[in-house]
Amino acid sequence: MSNKSLSTLIKIFSWGVMGVSVLIALIFFIRISGAAPEDETIIAASYINWAIILLGIAAFLAVIFPLIYFLFNPKNVLKVLLALGALVVVFVVAYLLADTTPIITATSATEPNFSNPSVLAFADTGIFATYILLGIALFLLLFTGLRGVFNR
Repeated sequence: MSNKSLSTLIKIFSWGVMGVSVLIALIFFIRISGAAPEDETIIAASYINWAIILLGIAAFLAVIFPLIYFLFNPKNVLKVLLALGALVVVFVVAYLLADTTPIITATSATEPNFSNPSVLAFADTGIFATYILLGIALFLLLFTGLRGVFNR
């Protein structure tokens, strides 16, 4: 398969997913606008299911594209593995920073996830990983901007 045909397939797939997403969003907003409060969660379920499908597609492509990249660029495998290793380090650090202390709220008795250590660790890991990656992204943006100013 040539680069041009692959690019065309990716473009068609992207536009298709975007079109379906816009259509589902429009249907959601039309249905939710006049709905009774007790029907809102039922209406939102289709929108949430589409988000889960998009997450699955993204996870699948996140695994497939590096494999394709490995096949076409075997020289750069070490760089990709180092980047994946750095990402693993970020998530390990985030997991080590996670706190599993139960959260005491007025609804703690009815909501078991506020005292479940695995749920709390998972949530904290995601939050800390997001903070760390955001900090790295901002630092790199600042670094490349300043490097561009001084290299002129």
